[in-house]
Amino acid sequence: MGDGTTIGNTESRLLFGGIVLRLEVLALLLLAAGVFTPSNAFGHPLKASASLIEYDTMSKTIRLECKVFIDDFQRSLLNSVAKGIDPSKVSRKDRHRLIEAYFNVFYSIKHNGTPVRLKFKAVRPLSRQNVLIIQFKRVPLNLKEGDELVVQNTIFFRDFGAAQSNRILVRIPLFGIEDGRVATIRDHIFRYTMGKLKK
Repeated sequence: MGDGTTIGNTESRLLFGGIVLRLEVLALLLLAAGVFTPSNAFGHPLKASASLIEYDTMSKTIRLECKVFIDDFQRSLLNSVAKGIDPSKVSRKDRHRLIEAYFNVFYSIKHNGTPVRLKFKAVRPLSRQNVLIIQFKRVPLNLKEGDELVVQNTIFFRDFGAAQSNRILVRIPLFGIEDGRVATIRDHIFRYTMGKLKK
């Protein structure tokens, strides 16, 4: 298990290359026509994701944004929370709920032991790169000195095992935390204890 509040300048970036999807397709239509369409999940050698967890001091909120390969996300959804579901019968509201359900199973943020409930906001496709950017709403969170934040990222490990790696960048300016990690199947839990306020 990884620990620490190391301050770094790590940029969580992924270079992707991909599949053919129309750029003008709206995000919600992509969920219907793309995310739930079976594809060859082993069409690219890199098995990775990149996510940003960012705390806003002024609003006292935290947000999550995650970049995934579109075809990998298709496979993982259909093998987990969307298993046995007919994609053609999924409503727009249910698509949002499936994404929320997926992340609440495979990606957790806990504040002093209490789960931070992730609420879907939007998706944005980067079609040429075969990438889907999934954004979640800001969640109220009042961080204080001595509080603990625990991040656990296990997305795609059930699908790709040790071949999968998940890059995470945690930014909490209030306590001087800018920490880049790589979650693996063996090491995917990271703890942050809030220290003295950054002046």
